[in-house]
Amino acid sequence: MQRTPDAVAVVSGSEKLTYSQLNTRANQFAHYLRKQGVGPDVLVGICAERSLEMVVAILATVKAGGAYLPLDPAYPSDRIEFILHDAGAPVLLMQQRLAPTMPQCAAGLFCLDSDWGLVASESEQNPTRTATPENLAYVIYTSGSTGKPKG
Repeated sequence: MQRTPDAVAVVSGSEKLTYSQLNTRANQFAHYLRKQGVGPDVLVGICAERSLEMVVAILATVKAGGAYLPLDPAYPSDRIEFILHDAGAPVLLMQQRLAPTMPQCAAGLFCLDSDWGLVASESEQNPTRTATPENLAYVIYTSGSTGKPKG
């Protein structure tokens, strides 16, 4: 990133982000997530179709010290609700078009493609590291074919 900040880091369709842009957005979002209580071993649900926003969300979650909890938008609503409740994820990041299919849950909702105004005033600087190698990086739930899904 430091050697080639203007090189393209991520491409999704006709959209692209340079390393510098990706880092800036992820930093701002990480600072916002920390204000929402995200830190070491805190799971952040991310339910998004493949996009630039999804990459920024994953990177921001890690930079905030949190752990990524992937949720496939194709999952049935009751499965997403179970996983969010079971994992105790306080935040759910998603794209606005998926909101109508999401279950009512206690997680704070953030729409990756429409709520960026909430993040724009956050610092562009790298957040201080709070997580250690002993902390969670991600949790993936099993299919639940033998009963309830397990993370």
